[in-house]
Formats: sequence, C-alpha cells, structure tokens
Amino acid sequence: MGKRIEGKCKLCGQVKPLTFEHVPPESAFNSLPVREIPFEESIKLMTGEDGRLPWDMEGLKGKLNQRGGGGYFLCSDCNSNTGSWYISEYVRLVRTLHEVISNLNPNTNDRCYFEVEKLHPLQIFKAIMTMFCDINNGCFGDESLREFLLNKESNVFNKEKYSVYLYLTKGPMVRINSLAAICRSDVGIVIQSEISRYPVGAVLYIDKPKALTPLGLDITQFADCKYSDECNVSFYGIPLLEINTQFPDDYRSKDEIVKGIELSQKEKTLEEN
Repeated sequence: MGKRIEGKCKLCGQVKPLTFEHVPPESAFNSLPVREIPFEESIKLMTGEDGRLPWDMEGLKGKLNQRGGGGYFLCSDCNSNTGSWYISEYVRLVRTLHEVISNLNPNTNDRCYFEVEKLHPLQIFKAIMTMFCDINNGCFGDESLREFLLNKESNVFNKEKYSVYLYLTKGPMVRINSLAAICRSDVGIVIQSEISRYPVGAVLYIDKPKALTPLGLDITQFADCKYSDECNVSFYGIPLLEINTQFPDDYRSKDEIVKGIELSQKEKTLEEN
C-alpha cells in the first residue's frame, strides 16, 4: 500500500489525505519519468557552476519520479472533480497544439495563426488556473477564486487581478515556476507564475502592470464563457518561444545564452585586469 500523505488541499483548503496529481495532466505529454532537481542542485544551473550551461542536467542529484511531473496537491474529491470537469478539454487542446506544431513547424519567435474547432474555453481556463493553484499557495488567499474553480458553472472571475497568457514551445525542457516578483526597468515589479511543458506554456500574472505587453496570447477572456459553451477559438498570433533555463520570463535561444555568458566572462576579465 502506498504511503498515506495528509495535508491542506490547495483548492478546498481542508486538511485531508492528498492524492497525486500530474501537472500538467498525465495525458498531456506528462507520463514519462522526470528527475526532480532539489533547490541546491538547481542553483548550479542558474549560476553556471563548473561551467555548466542552464540546460546541462547531467550528473545533477535528484529523485526520479516514475509517474511524471506532479505532486500531492489536492484531496481526492477536488482532484476527481476538477479532473472530470476540466482536464479532458485541456488535454484535447494540448494534443491539438501538438498537431499544429508538427504541421506548421514554426521557428523560434514565429507567431502562428490557426483556429481550433469546438472547444470549451471555460473548462480549459479552469484547468490552467487549477494547475497554478496546485504549484502555488492554493488560491492565493482569494475566496472568489476558490469558488470559481470549485463551482464548475461559475464564470465570476477577477480579470482585473489575474491574467493568463499562452505560448507554444518545442523544446524538451520543463519550466514549472511558482510566483516570483521580477523587477524590470521598463515596467516595474511583475508578479508571475509559469507552467511550461511541450507543446504549450502558460503564464499567470497577478496585478499585471498596464505598461507590460507579454509575449504570449491573452486567453483571460476564456473566463467569460459558460461551462457548456462550445465554440471555435482563434489562436491568432500565438508565439513559439524557447525554454532553455529555469529563469522566469527567459525565452532566449541557446545561442543567445552562450553569447551572453561569453560577454559576461569578457567583462569580468577586463575588470580583473
């Protein structure tokens, strides 16, 4: 019998036995074993320790999770409900995006234009918001967000506070980042969380600065739909971005990263001399 894990459910907030949940869903290309790198090891990727490039994970310590990426986030009731209400539609979108990338074969930073027929936008949006609650501190202390996710029919969502942007990605690297505050010289503080795994990435912004123009495609309006609404959805201008580091908001190519490292090393050498 598996180990019983008890904790606070990220959705209902009750202390109950928790069940394993894949993030992203198992059938959304998340069924293969993944190595969970502890923080002290991930620092080596961020700092370039021993000349290591951000995508070079060879030799790093970490636990191999045979199930795929995920964790014990939700109680069995919340896991079952959100799974049956939202996940199948999200998986259908992911599988469709896989076909789009395979057919169009876009290059990095290309913007793609296509339409997906007969989607249920609210179900997809709630699946994504549930995953963001999973990897963060539940519903961010927001009871209205909890109600939005636990009542499948609800479309009462605070679009002034939260916004979600999607992008396509082809690379093998996975980036699952909880909320981070990023200080940018152009727009100030940006608070965001990110879930990226082939073929799609999603970024959640909280209190997004008005001056910020994210690279992805805004899907926040999906929250306005009814649960049963089925419609054709235009993904016009959704970008193909590269994920090569664990840094939030970093979509540089490998060549750009290597050149940046080389420039930094040259500047350091000049300072020392």
